[in-house]
Formats: sequence, C-alpha cells, structure tokens
Amino acid sequence: MTAPAGARRARAGRCAGVALVAAGLLAASAPSALGHAALTGGAPPPGQRVEDAPARVVLRFSEPLRRELSDAVLRDSRGRRVSAELSLRGRRMVLAPRRGLARGAYRVEWRTVSTQDAHPLEGSFGFGVRAAPGAGAGSLEQSPLADGGWVRALAHGLLYAALLLFAGALLTRALLGRRWPGEEVDPAVPPALDPISPASDGSGVATLERPRAAVAPAPDSSGAARRADAVVADAGLATVALAALAAVADAADAANGLSVDGLRAYLLSGTPGIARVVLVGLAVAGLLLFRRSPRAAALAAVAALGCVVASGHANSADPRGLAIVADWVHLMAGAIWLGGAALVAATWAPELRDPAARARVTRDVLPAFGRIALPAFLAVVAAGTVNAIVELGAVRELWAGAYGRILLAKVLLVAGAAGAAWAHAYRRRNRSRPGVAAEPAGSASPAWPALRAEVTLGVGVVLLAGLLVAFPLPPRQLDAAGGAAAGLPACDPCPLPAPRADELSVAGSAGSQVVAAWIRRTPRGLTGTLRTLDSRGRPGRGRIEVPGGSARPCGAGCAAFRAPPGPALTVRVADRGRPYTAVLPAAWRRGGAPRALLERAERTMRSLRSVQEVEAVSSGPGMHAFTRYRLRAPDRLAFATGGGVRTVQIDRTQWLLVPGSPWARSAVPGGVPFRTRSWFRWTPYARAVRVLSRRPDRVELALADPATPVWIRLTVDPRTGRVLRERLTARARFIDRRFHGFDRPTRIEPPTGAARG
Repeated sequence: MTAPAGARRARAGRCAGVALVAAGLLAASAPSALGHAALTGGAPPPGQRVEDAPARVVLRFSEPLRRELSDAVLRDSRGRRVSAELSLRGRRMVLAPRRGLARGAYRVEWRTVSTQDAHPLEGSFGFGVRAAPGAGAGSLEQSPLADGGWVRALAHGLLYAALLLFAGALLTRALLGRRWPGEEVDPAVPPALDPISPASDGSGVATLERPRAAVAPAPDSSGAARRADAVVADAGLATVALAALAAVADAADAANGLSVDGLRAYLLSGTPGIARVVLVGLAVAGLLLFRRSPRAAALAAVAALGCVVASGHANSADPRGLAIVADWVHLMAGAIWLGGAALVAATWAPELRDPAARARVTRDVLPAFGRIALPAFLAVVAAGTVNAIVELGAVRELWAGAYGRILLAKVLLVAGAAGAAWAHAYRRRNRSRPGVAAEPAGSASPAWPALRAEVTLGVGVVLLAGLLVAFPLPPRQLDAAGGAAAGLPACDPCPLPAPRADELSVAGSAGSQVVAAWIRRTPRGLTGTLRTLDSRGRPGRGRIEVPGGSARPCGAGCAAFRAPPGPALTVRVADRGRPYTAVLPAAWRRGGAPRALLERAERTMRSLRSVQEVEAVSSGPGMHAFTRYRLRAPDRLAFATGGGVRTVQIDRTQWLLVPGSPWARSAVPGGVPFRTRSWFRWTPYARAVRVLSRRPDRVELALADPATPVWIRLTVDPRTGRVLRERLTARARFIDRRFHGFDRPTRIEPPTGAARG
C-alpha cells in the first residue's frame, strides 16, 4: 500500500533533518584551538624557561613567509608591547629587542599567510627569562573558527553553493541541451493519458469511457524554461558577488585590515590570490555566455572550478598533481550531480502538483538527468576517496581531529543524498510497472520529497565544504604530529625537521631508543638539537646528557646541546632505568657531490649480476637476528636465517623451509614479483645527504629522512660505485648490512620435491 504524499514528505524531511543534525554535531566538535606545524619551533623554545636573556627571538615556520602579510609582536607579562625590530629570513621571523629583556614572562604573537594556499595563520607562544613562562605558554595556533572564522566559513559555503548551482547548470545544459530542464514538449511524444475507467451503456455490454476531466492540460514548458534561465542568471549573479566579497574579505583578514596595499599583496602576489580574482572574471564570462554559447559558458565554469582548486588545499598537498586533478574532478562531478538536482527542483517545484507537469518531469526531465547524474556521483565518490587519502593519510584521522570529523560529516551527508536519489529511482521504477495505480490528481509527486531531501542534504555538503576550507591545512599536510590539542607544547612531540644546509643529521641507538642529532659547527665547538624516540616513535622520557658538554631540555624527548669540537658526539640517555650511550659522527665534509655519488651507487648495485649480503638486525639490548642473502639478477633471491629458516624466491614463486618440515611452495606474499633492482633503495630516504669521510678506497655518506623517520650511513667504494656497508637507524629497527661477492657466479634454483601450500 502506498503511503500518503504528506507522510512521504514528512518521512523524507525527518531523514534529512536527522542527517543534518548528526553532521552539525560532528562539525561542532571542532576545538577552540589547533596546534599544528605552521610554526615548527622557536628560540627560545616555546613554553620553556631560559636563564640568559635572548638577544633575539626566532620563529621557525614550515614554509617560506610572505613579507607583506607577516607580522610578530613581543609582549611582557602585563601585555605591554616590547620594542623590537622585526626581520624575515626565508622561513624565519626574527624579533630583536631594542633593550635587554628583564626577568619575567614574555609572549610572542604572530601572523602570516600560507604561500601555497593563501590561508591566514596566527598564533602565539610564551617563554620565561629566569622565571616561569606562565600558563598556556606553549605553542598555540588559533583555531580557524575563532575571531569571525565561522562567518568566513559560512561566506565560503554560500559562495560554493552558488558556484556549484551555477556551474552545475552550465555543465548539465552543455551535456543535455540549452533549454534543459524546461525545453518545449516534443510533439512526437503523445501526452500522458489518465487511466480509462470501465462503464456500461445499459445494454449489459461493458464499454470504455474516459471521464470528462481525465485529460490534463499540457504543462507550461515555456514557463519552466523561463524559470530555469532565471535560476541560472540568479546563481551567476550570486556567484560573482560572493566571489568578489570572499576575495576582499580574505585579503582583509590576511592583511589585518582593509587597505589597497593589503589587497594588492594578497590578491596579486601569488597563485592562490590571483585564482580568487580570476574566479570572479570567469563567473562574469559564464553569466554573459550562458544564453548565447552554452558550451563556452560550460568551459568558463570548468575553469572557475579550477580556480577554486588552485586556491585551496590541493595546491599545497603532496602529491600535488594527483591532489589537484582529484579535487578538480570532485568539484566538476559534484556540480553536475548536486547543481543539476537543485536546478530541477527550482525549475519545476511550482508546478509539481499538476499531473501533466509531474508526468513531464518523470518522463523527460529526470531520466535525461539520470544519464549524467549517476556517472557524476560515481566520480564524486572516487575523487573524494582520493582526496581523503591525500588529506588525511590514515583512517583514524576521520575521528581523531576536527578536520576529519567535519569531513566524516560531509561523507554522511553525501551518503544521505545518494540514498534519497536511490529511493526516488526505486519508487519511479515501481510506478512504471503495469497494474500500479496512478497518483490521484492534485497529489504531490512521489519524486519531489526525495528530490527535496537530496537538495537539502546537498546544501549541507556544500556548507561543510566551506567549513573545511577554513582550516589552514588538512592532517596529512601538517608537519607537526599530535592532532588538534590546545596549548600543545612545541616538542610534545615536535615534528622532526629536515636538516638545514649547515647541519648534519645522524642517528644511532641507545638501548631500544633512537638518538638523533641535528649538529651545527661553530668556532667554539658543536651545537644543535638532540631527539630521542622510543620503539613506537614517541618522544623518549629519559634524561639526555652530553658528557663534556651541556644539554638543556627543549620539550619531551628533546634537548639543545653544546659540545667541544671533535669527530664524534657522545650522548648518554636512560632507557627503562638503565643508562646507555650513543656515539654519533660529528664531522662532515662540505661539497663532494654526495647526492651524485649516492645515485651512482644505487645504479651500480641495481646493475649487478649477483651479490651477497650479511644482515644483523636488533630492536634493543639482547635482541639480535642474523640473515645471509644471495641475489642473482634479474629475479632470484635465496636467504637463510640464524634460526635455520631458508627461503628461495624466483619471480612470483616462493619456496620456504622451516626446521622439521619439508620445502613448501607458494606464491610470493602480496603477489609482487621479486626483482633484484628493487632490493636497493636509498634515494627515497635521502632528504639530506652529507659526506662524513672520504678516502681513496671508501666514502661514507649520511642520509637523513626525518619525515619517515630513518637515518642511513653508507660506505661506498668510489672507484667502483659499490656499496660495502649500510647502517640503518629507525624506530624499533637497527640494521647493519655488509655486501660482498659482487658479480660472482651464484646458483639459485628451485628446491626439488617441494609440497604446494
């Protein structure tokens, strides 16, 4: 039995309302302050007490700064501004107090703008000079929703709503015809007739007779066409106005005030700002062309959506190309799906109580739209999945931070809109089956409640997209770890920075901990930063000491050190109550083309016909494993562990021998065929390369990739390019590999009599 139209409308409204409330609760869980990697550190260290008044205060950021839109202020414990000279040097802000700082607590307030996606960033941190730094002195970055952030997010949401309706209308019209969804009725298609009722003429013979009011008048398609044109024009005008307003508001927020210089610096000095200006021009072009040349207007809409991508998170993502393409496809498909549905609703809603209009929408408008809406929805899902992977990096980020929760709310609304569309399609198919009674005259269309719910949820999707844009960077693009926590100390945990040009980054083991150093040479000796990481990659808890030098804490698992000059740096740390010592190389040679030597060594090892390797692996005291490997190009590997396990791999097949069992044959785990070329991979972990020592018969290279994090030391024969030794340090893994038997004949054959399985 079919539910009454009022019940259907109420049920669809309740479903849409529940979804919107759930999304709102997830979005409202955004914290008031977010700690992330726009500010990566400072000197003095944020939240710390120093005994000597600093001659300058240094702020280090994760990307280069825009001079015209960056500022910093130093204040004392009473909030008074301390006179200081500000200078910008690449990724650093430097405040030099004009007078020596007296004893007390101080606070640095900073503002800047991302050079990659033009998002304003601001925050503060405190430190103390021979005094406690004060409450909440750790590095604190202001929430994107503070100080009118909700208003800016709402403005962007309204802009995206207007733009998606406008772009969606232009794209669907280019695909389906200029007059869709209000084109004239095709005279070749007969109008829909109402059912014919049986009657009797009194002679006992049944005849067929049509009721007097059974034939409904033809729908006013010309009126629908005029309404569709008006909707497109209104959406275009709204897009132009909101795009201009958003660009000016963003520039005023970034420049901390509305001024000609601020507008010029924000809108004309980088790709994100220029994209905001071009968006306005493209919206005007689409508005002028949509009646004369629908295809040209659609191209303007595609370019306008590209401007949104160029001024958003995709422009600062990694991999950048994939993120830009996925985001662009996501917006175009979303415009076709949601914008087209909104255009249908706005065009035909005034006439849907008329049976002929309902028949026209059901017969002509919705099936035509469905042919492009389904592929568009599938593209939205596919591109959105790619975007989520790029932006989040891990599934847990969907609930671990505010950005992920808002994205999850958006996903739920998209699922709800898709469910409404499916419900409408299912009901329409049932209505078209023979024997199903027609809707009574004057009743609402069964398609309308589902379509209205789909559009309502689509508006929620767009508003949440505007809220996401307010966030400076998604989780995966943040250099700092730790998620969204107010008042987060800068080193709890710190992001591990890439070594600067004048630094050496090396690491070793102390117990089960990694001890990593960023070493700089000065005329008086060595200085820099030490970090300790436990087996899970978290900051170590033990005290860090430098025998013969000094080490002062700069956060959890962090110490700033000074040591006398020498070829090595000795570091002592405590691990589970026991002291351990790590000796790290501290001398390196400038120049020498280390990266070219590394690339040559990798090519040489990959081109070998055969090689043997002895590997020792440890994860801490008393835990060691030894393995001997033999490799023969291009696809053969054999190895034996110290425990007696033996393995042979040839292409996609593996043979395994466990003590006490016969050889067993199976596919290579993961199905990836073995290749000797893929065995040697060092360049992906060479974010920084230094020459530690050089002799005629060997060169020692230091490789560092703090982002993984992993540190490698390679011993290379410069005459042949062969790697003689590799020492790798990573969390829970300390590996020493030695290579020999280069290009010596090696026999690796499948074992005989192996069982399958």
